[in-house]
Amino acid sequence: MATAESTVTVHTDVPFREVAGETLRLDVYEPADREGPLPVAVLVRGGGFLFGDKGEFARHAIDVASDGYLAVEPQYRLAPEHQFPAALTDVRAAIEWIRSVGEEYGADPDRVAAIGHSAGANLVALAAATAAEAGVTPPAAVVGYSGIYDFRAGDEDGASGDSEINTQYLGGSFEEVPDRYEAASPAARVDDSMSPTLLLHGNDDGVVPPAQSEQFAEALAPVADVEFETLPSDHAVPFHGDMYDEVYELTRDFLEERV
Repeated sequence: MATAESTVTVHTDVPFREVAGETLRLDVYEPADREGPLPVAVLVRGGGFLFGDKGEFARHAIDVASDGYLAVEPQYRLAPEHQFPAALTDVRAAIEWIRSVGEEYGADPDRVAAIGHSAGANLVALAAATAAEAGVTPPAAVVGYSGIYDFRAGDEDGASGDSEINTQYLGGSFEEVPDRYEAASPAARVDDSMSPTLLLHGNDDGVVPPAQSEQFAEALAPVADVEFETLPSDHAVPFHGDMYDEVYELTRDFLEERV
């Protein structure tokens, strides 16, 4: 356990799930001066479903916790060893861990938001879109940065991201496993139980085109509270120093109104 910026206590490597002989862990960022049950922000990193580990959202987690939230950043299993839906079930398990265990850290189980970047944006949106069929409560709000929301868009001009990554994550091409491409696409799973959603995307994103967020916003609009905005940035929009404050403020304002 370490203390960050003297206002946030960080609990690292807390186990939250045992699956397939593997222990998944998360980091909890707790405001030092908390009062009453805290709203929660679950932060899910990107990495193309193939790479990386928790810690990518550390700066955001410290800032979110400093603003009075309990921030949680979980691990999830990676492809190609663990293909869809492994990562989704891990993210959903982290959200449910907060609801069942998080009171130990002061969490309010009824005020849990989910924030994700890139692959993580897909996972938090899909966790909301599939909550009803999984028999769990959807997040109180969802924020997606630079996300891929419809794998069915096709490979032309990279409309659905990197086809090689998609194949490794989903276990084949669209022609080979179309049902998986649909099941992994939040845009295909939208219903009237969807959470309020904020979508931010860099208009110079060369990894996942902004059309992914725009079209997902259009799909959500008839059934959910949704906001969509493009920003002058590339795929890493929430991590650039010159964009960080704007992205964080948009996110904070959205969460304050809905969580």
